[in-house]
Amino acid sequence: MVFSLRLELVFAVVAFVCFGLTDFLRKKGAAAGANPVGYLIVETLVLLALVPLAGLVLYGRVPDIFHGTAPYALLSGLTIMVALVAMMSGLSMGEGSVVIPVSRLGLALATLLSLVLLNESLTWSKIAGIGLAVFAVYLLSK
Repeated sequence: MVFSLRLELVFAVVAFVCFGLTDFLRKKGAAAGANPVGYLIVETLVLLALVPLAGLVLYGRVPDIFHGTAPYALLSGLTIMVALVAMMSGLSMGEGSVVIPVSRLGLALATLLSLVLLNESLTWSKIAGIGLAVFAVYLLSK
């Protein structure tokens, strides 16, 4: 049996772990009384300082921020701002074990949009995965 390392899945697992840690830390910050918008300002300043460094490590240079960026990055910047303020506000009011899974149901929306608008292949495993994700969030929010 030959083991084939799929780099995209390695990056996906790193993202999964870091998203989980990020959401946990956001809940800890909310529980400690952090103002949701103030918390996100500090988080954004850290991103602004470190993302160019990630570009240097991954690509050997700071990537061109104009080629292929607008309008998608501008729109996703707007949507992530609304999403994060809403999630942080929700975390300051409710349980992380409910707010975080509901907010992360966006994975099902992104999958559906990719299937419909980007003509990605629809498989039974994708249908089952979306269904299970929705069912899991339903169970967690009870």
